[in-house]
Amino acid sequence: MLKTLMFLVVCLSLIFTQGVFAQEVFKIGAPLPMTGAGAAFGEKFKKAYTMAIDEINAKGGVNGKKLELVIDDTQAKPATAVTNAKKLITSDKVVALIGGWSSGVALAVAPVAQENKTPYLLEHPALDDITKQTPDKPANDYVFRLQPTTGMYSAALEDFLEKVVYPKEKKKLKVAYLYVDNAFGQGVAKNGVLPFFQSKKDKFELVVSDAYNEKAMDYKPLLIKVKNANPDIVVLTSYLTDGILLAKQTKEVGLKAKLFSGTGAGHSMQDIYEKSGGAVEGYFTSGPWHGEINSPQWKKWRQDWEKKFKYVPGEHEIEGYVAIYVLAEALKNVKSKDIVKQREELQQGLKAVNMNTIFGKVKFENFDGYVNQNRAHSLTALAQWQNGKLLQVWPKSAAEADFKY
Repeated sequence: MLKTLMFLVVCLSLIFTQGVFAQEVFKIGAPLPMTGAGAAFGEKFKKAYTMAIDEINAKGGVNGKKLELVIDDTQAKPATAVTNAKKLITSDKVVALIGGWSSGVALAVAPVAQENKTPYLLEHPALDDITKQTPDKPANDYVFRLQPTTGMYSAALEDFLEKVVYPKEKKKLKVAYLYVDNAFGQGVAKNGVLPFFQSKKDKFELVVSDAYNEKAMDYKPLLIKVKNANPDIVVLTSYLTDGILLAKQTKEVGLKAKLFSGTGAGHSMQDIYEKSGGAVEGYFTSGPWHGEINSPQWKKWRQDWEKKFKYVPGEHEIEGYVAIYVLAEALKNVKSKDIVKQREELQQGLKAVNMNTIFGKVKFENFDGYVNQNRAHSLTALAQWQNGKLLQVWPKSAAEADFKY
């Protein structure tokens, strides 16, 4: 009888202890591509999230609770990501979702977040439509985005072309634009690159504007078409694998131009330089900047990152790192122990965020049809591959090195 009683006491104690521990953690769900074509990006964000979480937890967490990252592999497939998101919300009981890397994934996950009233913080999925409401698509009040949208990605390149390239060349310049035919590529094209060149016909002539299949094995026919158009400027919106192949085959077909530029994504990955055999040396790329580089806090973060991971971080790393700190700030508003109420309190906490970070100012606002979108137009920069390093070169206020043109 005594042994039975003691056993019951131990069991009840364990149950109680587990319940207490469960209350001491804020779970953050991350649907990320850890395998497949987007795995390199998933690994970057995993490092960024983990670094920030470890720092926050080392200081006691948020409201005395530790942060815990729960990753589910999307393989960069929207359908898989939907399943992941539902599982993270209903089974893992996460208080929030974060990231997803690709716009296609985020576009699919956003309705799941809305339906389950779970805050979803975007730090890289950039398609404008995700945070922009239209007459036939009402606002999603549970999605928040801190980084520039696809329509903002090319802002620094556009500024550079108008203020540096055109004045130097003193003639109307021919432009070829190739973009990957997916949600991201279409977003950059529709909301950024194409409207710019169409509005500047007195300075630039768009001689080629083609979408291409991300999984194609041979881009030479397309590149020969571009070569025959004899462009002065070649702009590319690419992911990693296609970007590498395009860079290699550009060399093989002898395509030359005064300026080559990507628009973030694959062109901002170290792998594109190494796996193309340096074929992108001298290329520019326009997209989210690498952060407030003149800030002592940013300099310390970059130093710590290079020491820990042995490479120079770019926009993906700082976006992921800062996103966790933004969530941590909003989680200060969460007092309840009930997960449903926690999500409601977190949503209100995110709406109240107004903070300066090493990525720049973060405040979620409603403007120009956007809902819960950070005004991130100015958080873009033009970087250039110089001697194997991707360095910001424009605007001058964000430059780590002089541009080579």
